[in-house]
Amino acid sequence: MAVEPVEPVEPVEPVEPVETVFPPFAVTARAVDAIVTLGGAIRVDLEPGGCCGTTYTYELGVWPEPTGGDDEVYGCPGAWLVVSAVARSVLVGATLDHAERLRPPRFRVLNNPNTEHVCPCRRSFGLPWPGPGQPTCRSYLPMPWDADYDPPARWRRQTGYERRAPGTD
Repeated sequence: MAVEPVEPVEPVEPVEPVETVFPPFAVTARAVDAIVTLGGAIRVDLEPGGCCGTTYTYELGVWPEPTGGDDEVYGCPGAWLVVSAVARSVLVGATLDHAERLRPPRFRVLNNPNTEHVCPCRRSFGLPWPGPGQPTCRSYLPMPWDADYDPPARWRRQTGYERRAPGTD
């Protein structure tokens, strides 16, 4: 039996393995699973607001490239975590978690050694918690990607919350 000659194949460039970069804070397996489920990338930042004065914010992305001048990228392909410089300085030593049982399901920061005062919902920190019923409360605020969650009517009245159409600010 005659063997047919095989055409030479062009050599393939080796693929550089992407290094996993760990953040200076813990990330639970539930948080990693949520990042993967939501598309593979989340950006964490801070903004003024909430019961205690400063709120953690989260947005979806398609990184691994940093979005701003001082963003740091952590993780590996399929589970990127992009963190602003200001959030990174507050999160050192804390734990980023995701709780599916909470309403709305959300990311939250636990055991943060850098924040003495924290709202019970774990969304804001900084000033002493002023107590329940605050108009600045974000405990039921849906995550930006959660179009299905409808906050309780009492909370909507308390905060003046109105759902915005996607893509509007």
